[in-house]
Amino acid sequence: MEPKAIAAIVEKIARSPLSVSAYFKRHKVPFGRSRYFQYKAQLAANGLDGLVDGRSGGNRRELTAHAQGFIRGVHQENPQLSLRQIADRVESSCGIRVSRMTVSRCLLAAGLKVQWPRPVEAEMIESSCGGFEIIGALALHLGWARHTAEMIVQERERFRRTAAYRDERVWRDREGRNRQGQFTGAYNRRAEICAQRFASVEDKRKGKNYSRMALFQSGEFVVERKCLGILALPLITLNGLMRSANNPLGNALEHFCGYNYQHHTLDKFLRELKYLGISDRLLRDQVSFWRQHWHEFESAGLPFLCYYVDGNTKPLWSKKRVKQNKVTMLGRVMGCLEQVFVHDAFGHPVYLETYAGKAPVGEHILGLFEKIEAALEGPGPALQVQRVIVMDAASNGVATLRAFASQEKYHYITALDDNQWNPRKVIEEGRAKRYYYGEATLRECRLELEDSREKGYLVEVRAVRIDWDYGKRTVLITSVPKEAVGASLVVKAYFDRWPSEELQFKRMKSFACLNRVAGYGKKKLPDEKVRATQQQLQHHITALRQSLKVPLKQIADQEEQLAKAIEKELGIRSRAPVVDGQRKLKEAARRELNALSREIAASRRQVKVIESQWGKPLRRLRRYEKEWLRLQGKDHLYRIDVELDQIMGFFRIALVNIASWFLSECFEKHPMSLARLLHAILMMPAEIRLTKDARRVVLKRNPKDRPMMKLLESALHRLTDLKIRDLSDRDIEFCISPM
Repeated sequence: MEPKAIAAIVEKIARSPLSVSAYFKRHKVPFGRSRYFQYKAQLAANGLDGLVDGRSGGNRRELTAHAQGFIRGVHQENPQLSLRQIADRVESSCGIRVSRMTVSRCLLAAGLKVQWPRPVEAEMIESSCGGFEIIGALALHLGWARHTAEMIVQERERFRRTAAYRDERVWRDREGRNRQGQFTGAYNRRAEICAQRFASVEDKRKGKNYSRMALFQSGEFVVERKCLGILALPLITLNGLMRSANNPLGNALEHFCGYNYQHHTLDKFLRELKYLGISDRLLRDQVSFWRQHWHEFESAGLPFLCYYVDGNTKPLWSKKRVKQNKVTMLGRVMGCLEQVFVHDAFGHPVYLETYAGKAPVGEHILGLFEKIEAALEGPGPALQVQRVIVMDAASNGVATLRAFASQEKYHYITALDDNQWNPRKVIEEGRAKRYYYGEATLRECRLELEDSREKGYLVEVRAVRIDWDYGKRTVLITSVPKEAVGASLVVKAYFDRWPSEELQFKRMKSFACLNRVAGYGKKKLPDEKVRATQQQLQHHITALRQSLKVPLKQIADQEEQLAKAIEKELGIRSRAPVVDGQRKLKEAARRELNALSREIAASRRQVKVIESQWGKPLRRLRRYEKEWLRLQGKDHLYRIDVELDQIMGFFRIALVNIASWFLSECFEKHPMSLARLLHAILMMPAEIRLTKDARRVVLKRNPKDRPMMKLLESALHRLTDLKIRDLSDRDIEFCISPM
């Protein structure tokens, strides 16, 4: 139809009193109702030009032979082009707008196939710390991530059955929140919230609504991913130098654990683990986990199984009065947390416990080993082997020796301090022998030691006196029988602490934040020891004041006269100016000032006379009063929560063991410190290529360190041969970029 005819019909329908539907039912119209509305809209928008049939211009006709040939040529030139891209080229080159379906039919008619689904190009990701991928891959390969997530889920399900979870409050605390349920500043200003901000976790657990915690709503996969994020914290915070994971280095979490977590998300996850009270379970179960990964290593060359016990004191800065101990790294006595680590014969940390203040070492070490005894034994029958605990000189008290003597499972080797050696304590001394593993002379001895807590209680121990060729003397004591182990092996077992454990432990602190204190709460407790001391001092002071009533009255009278004379003297001096370094006084005032000076001196002499007559009781009274004043306000002590610190210790131990496993297995035990591993390998940038089935990590070669790159290349080949799969079930491949 012509545009004018269409326009006339549209106008006629529009002027009709009938509705559009009624008009189409009563009259015969050459087009349908929907077409009427289209014509009406086109007429209103473009006039008669909008009603012209565009098909007459060739835009909606079938493809010409030229266009079909063009489509075939474009596809043969680049088969990777999509249908949409081919259609765009036809429109730009031939001026014909076609759909993807038209292009597809054209290619099928010509016998050409379009690949579907389209091949996905590898996603390229630049990571500034691509070396972290090694730690993440090994955490998955060793099963640490899955093992940790399973432990947390099991403990979570166990907690669901407890009364604390069943009796939880079901109402929601809306005060201080907005309409979306988000916390506002008003919530933090609430008095009860401010009072509980740094309260002990024991107090906070009482009113906790556990069902609202994200941990009870997360799946095992999410827990596993968050565990990997916590594992990387020492790396992305530069050993605790940065206090947040939101720094640029923290973006490596997106590739390390599969999600770029915010710092507050990881912090919330740790706090929820703290409320769950899971640290003891995590620390005990990791003993058996790491034992099965280290048991294939070569023996230490000793006829017994060694365990090294060492401590780590971390400074705690608090305005509150907390338990104190000597912090060696700062050279001062202050508030602290002390960790007791158990290392195996190769220096790998397998267990730890954290204490507020001084750790109960010595005789308490056996109780620590009882907690992990089953994990150390492993499955199957008990091993018939002697177990020796090597301790430093801080654990050589007689109470410790008596505790070891009361059982037969564990032996000890420790040293005596220089001031503890006394030739008079030697009961028996053997002949001199040369040390097999060094330049020294050894003598077997039997020593007699007295218990300082129980006077008169004597203990006989085996000792080995070491006279070094350079002049120093060292004395070791042990419970290992002489018939089972000779003196040279005892000495070797003790001094292997430095290369086998202490040196590695020192490096671990600089690698995994072992010297950093995690967040903590405080619980106010009465200090019974201080209160007992105050009561005892008060009793002594009262008794001495009663017996010294006369001299104290005489001293008080003299001090009263002395105070009056000093007050008069100050009044005279304040009224006399000083000119050219000399005080200008009238003669009467000068005589009065001299008389007051003589009176003051006489009173002081009289006080000294009284004190000399009652010297010892008076000095004791002054000492008691001074000590009593010093203890005022110290009858309460704040106990620091160690739950969160132990949880962080678990993750830090895991990081150390994973890094050590990489050095031992992939570097063929090439000597390298953990700090060197961090800066030379883990901090290397990388390009990560992601496909559907593979995750290829290409570390960028460091041209300045060719020997390390050569070692790393072979190590990455071994790592790739392990056939590790990531959390998305893709094969992980490692390589190093070419020269």
